Amino acid sequence: MSLWSLSFSNFKRSIREYGMLLVSLAFSVFVFFNFQNVVYSDSMDVLMDYKKEYIDMIVQAASVVFGVFLFFFIWYASNVFLNQRKKEIGIYIFMGLDNQRIGKMYALEAALIGLFSLISGIVAGILFSKLFQMLLFRLSEISVDVRFSFSMKPVLVTAAMFGGVYGLMILKSYHTLATSSVLNLLSGAKQKEIRPEKGIVTGIRILAGVGILGTGYYLAWDTKGIDALNHALLAVILVIAGVYLLFSGLIPAILRRMTRNKEFLYKKERTLWVNSLVFRIKKNYRTYAMVTVLMICSVTVLAFSIAMKQRYEKIHAFDETYTCQVVSMEPKDGEAIAEGIEQENELDYWNTYEILLLDSELLHSQYDQIPHGVISCSQIKAGAKAAGLPFPYKDLKEHEVIELEHEILMSLIGTSSEERKQQIGEKTYDVIAEEKTPYLGTMQTSADLYIVSDQTFQELQNFGVKSYLYNYRLKNPKNIEASKAYLNTLAQKNESGQYTTGVNYSQGVTNGDSWIRIMYSLCQFMFVTLVLAAGSILFLKIGNEVYEDRERYRVLEKMGIQKSVLKKSVRNEICFTYYCPFVLMVLTSWFSVHALGNVMGEDLLSVNIWSAGIVLALFSTICMLSVHTARKRLF
Repeated sequence: MSLWSLSFSNFKRSIREYGMLLVSLAFSVFVFFNFQNVVYSDSMDVLMDYKKEYIDMIVQAASVVFGVFLFFFIWYASNVFLNQRKKEIGIYIFMGLDNQRIGKMYALEAALIGLFSLISGIVAGILFSKLFQMLLFRLSEISVDVRFSFSMKPVLVTAAMFGGVYGLMILKSYHTLATSSVLNLLSGAKQKEIRPEKGIVTGIRILAGVGILGTGYYLAWDTKGIDALNHALLAVILVIAGVYLLFSGLIPAILRRMTRNKEFLYKKERTLWVNSLVFRIKKNYRTYAMVTVLMICSVTVLAFSIAMKQRYEKIHAFDETYTCQVVSMEPKDGEAIAEGIEQENELDYWNTYEILLLDSELLHSQYDQIPHGVISCSQIKAGAKAAGLPFPYKDLKEHEVIELEHEILMSLIGTSSEERKQQIGEKTYDVIAEEKTPYLGTMQTSADLYIVSDQTFQELQNFGVKSYLYNYRLKNPKNIEASKAYLNTLAQKNESGQYTTGVNYSQGVTNGDSWIRIMYSLCQFMFVTLVLAAGSILFLKIGNEVYEDRERYRVLEKMGIQKSVLKKSVRNEICFTYYCPFVLMVLTSWFSVHALGNVMGEDLLSVNIWSAGIVLALFSTICMLSVHTARKRLF
């Protein structure tokens, strides 16, 4: 039999035995291809009016992150695949093959697997590219007519990325086989005895793991204030290091402690799988840690996606509080303006404000390019009541002010928990709150404004210029065009050509913001990919262990242990493999999602619970599949 025939025969067998690996690789190629298709396909020309250059930048950034993840995933999968084949490959030496020919045979087989995954992923990507784009736009709430279009550039970029990474792994495996001894090949798939670790070393690992992980949790929880970004980045590093130390120290120590408890160990045949776990978790702690980190990343990515969506919707709800606003340096008849609008549109509500504009030096503001001013508390209270907005404050005291803020997408700086002071003129006031309720609509996004007591407002009358703001909300905001002809007649200019009266319209959902919606939609695809990758790694690891355990279970069955007991032991050991990382992920993600919520200014507890539930459902499905496959191979 030729080298090619032998490699092709092994490849056909690999399709059956390593189906999960092929599916995972093909799905990764499918997602990466569709990311590139968004950038290069002619079908996306409809996005030219939707800031396509921003969308391309977001997609390429996601592609880079995805490419880095794919590198490590292929690296791990290649190592598992090679370890499973070492014993079989070692036998070929007794058939007269030298190491170089064995390496070439393995390289051909691995290349066929990679080529099969690449072609399958690209073909599926081409066939379902329109569906992928439609789903992406549906999640992004972008209404465009997507057409099918094929371009070679996404294919070439995907093939180059995957081929480069996978080819590098093949060369690494070829070098390993070409330089391995017969003994190493024959014993490569066998369990190697792990030397007992000294108690003091284990103690150091446990203390270091708990301490580092606890510090990471603390920093993740304390992501407020000006050090929020530094705390978040340091927390990521510490949590990853803590997870690795936990799986190499504390968790094996707990399992060893359980094996010494004979009352626990000998009940329900636990000795069949608990002792095996003690060995396995020490041997494979890097895999457990990698899977846990991937799961934490997946939940955090999903939380980021949902938080971005919630914040985006809040921004637009903020901007659409009023359909139109009339700003004037002279008092107008607000009732007359309302009657003019109602000739074409029915109003939902309207209100009016008198704002005292102050010089930036008088207000001691750091912003020089925007208007500055104050407004009385009684006006805000009356206007909020007319617009149906909450105002949970009593009458302000003379030394108190409230700063009017606006919604932003996210802030990496955070907010300070220290009490703030604001100097206006020669007096200093306590800033008791930073209020984001859109009392003044879009005026709050373009001005530095404070709510002051009525008495303070009266005292400052002689130091500023009054501006009058008239806000109107239509019952059907989409019909604003019908009233624009009347509203535009209100605009006035002075002799120098500057507007003394202007009209602003709420923009609503604009095409220029579509890149934000694309971003949180891509994060949802990343979530699915990361979860499937974590499940695939565990599936491959369990397949490798089943390959090692065939003889052990056959011996146990010949010793008279019932097959039902052995099957139960297999199930318990596999379930621990999946649910131990999941439990640690739930604990860690609670802190990571909390940190993200601090940065985004959102309460993401429900998001954390739902995302963990989705991961649990997917992992339970893969776990049942692993149990079924393992039992089938063992018995």
